[in-house]
Amino acid sequence: MATIGRANDKREAALLSVFGPAQVGDPLAPDREVPEADRERETTLRTEFVRVTGPDGRPYLVERPAQD
Repeated sequence: MATIGRANDKREAALLSVFGPAQVGDPLAPDREVPEADRERETTLRTEFVRVTGPDGRPYLVERPAQD
Protein backbone atom coordinates (compact mmCIF):
# COMPACT_ATOMS: atom_id res chain seq x y z
CA MET A 1 0.00 0.00 0.00
CA ALA A 2 1.27 3.51 -0.79
CA THR A 3 2.13 6.04 1.85
CA ILE A 4 0.49 9.44 1.57
CA GLY A 5 3.05 12.20 1.25
CA ARG A 6 5.66 10.47 -0.90
CA ALA A 7 7.21 12.70 -3.54
CA ASN A 8 5.73 10.96 -6.60
CA ASP A 9 2.41 9.84 -5.11
CA LYS A 10 -0.07 11.88 -7.14
CA ARG A 11 -3.16 9.69 -6.69
CA GLU A 12 -3.31 10.12 -2.92
CA ALA A 13 -2.54 13.83 -3.22
CA ALA A 14 -5.47 14.20 -5.62
CA LEU A 15 -7.78 12.40 -3.18
CA LEU A 16 -6.63 14.60 -0.30
CA SER A 17 -7.41 17.70 -2.33
CA VAL A 18 -11.01 16.47 -2.61
CA PHE A 19 -11.63 14.80 0.74
CA GLY A 20 -9.19 16.79 2.91
CA PRO A 21 -7.36 15.51 5.98
CA ALA A 22 -8.94 13.09 8.41
CA GLN A 23 -11.09 14.54 11.17
CA VAL A 24 -9.52 13.90 14.57
CA GLY A 25 -12.32 14.86 16.95
CA ASP A 26 -15.66 13.26 17.58
CA PRO A 27 -18.21 15.00 15.31
CA LEU A 28 -21.06 14.05 17.67
CA ALA A 29 -19.40 15.51 20.78
CA PRO A 30 -20.96 18.70 22.17
CA ASP A 31 -19.20 21.97 21.38
CA ARG A 32 -16.82 23.19 24.06
CA GLU A 33 -17.62 26.33 25.98
CA VAL A 34 -15.62 29.38 24.93
CA PRO A 35 -14.17 31.24 27.92
CA GLU A 36 -15.22 34.86 28.39
CA ALA A 37 -11.59 36.01 28.09
CA ASP A 38 -11.38 34.48 24.60
CA ARG A 39 -14.62 36.20 23.57
CA GLU A 40 -13.33 39.57 24.79
CA ARG A 41 -10.01 39.08 22.97
CA GLU A 42 -11.82 38.21 19.73
CA THR A 43 -14.06 41.28 20.03
CA THR A 44 -11.04 43.50 20.67
CA LEU A 45 -9.18 42.11 17.68
CA ARG A 46 -12.16 42.60 15.37
CA THR A 47 -12.99 46.14 16.54
CA GLU A 48 -9.54 47.67 17.11
CA PHE A 49 -7.54 46.14 14.25
CA VAL A 50 -7.82 45.69 10.49
CA ARG A 51 -6.34 42.74 8.56
CA VAL A 52 -4.09 44.01 5.77
CA THR A 53 -2.26 42.01 3.11
CA GLY A 54 1.30 43.13 2.52
CA PRO A 55 3.14 43.26 -0.80
CA ASP A 56 4.58 39.81 -0.12
CA GLY A 57 1.07 38.33 0.28
CA ARG A 58 1.21 37.83 4.04
CA PRO A 59 -1.68 39.12 6.13
CA TYR A 60 -1.02 41.17 9.25
CA LEU A 61 -3.01 43.36 11.65
CA VAL A 62 -2.91 47.15 11.71
CA GLU A 63 -4.55 49.28 14.37
CA ARG A 64 -7.64 51.07 13.10
CA PRO A 65 -7.33 54.85 12.90
CA ALA A 66 -9.02 56.65 15.79
CA GLN A 67 -12.38 58.19 14.89
CA ASP A 68 -13.03 61.67 16.24
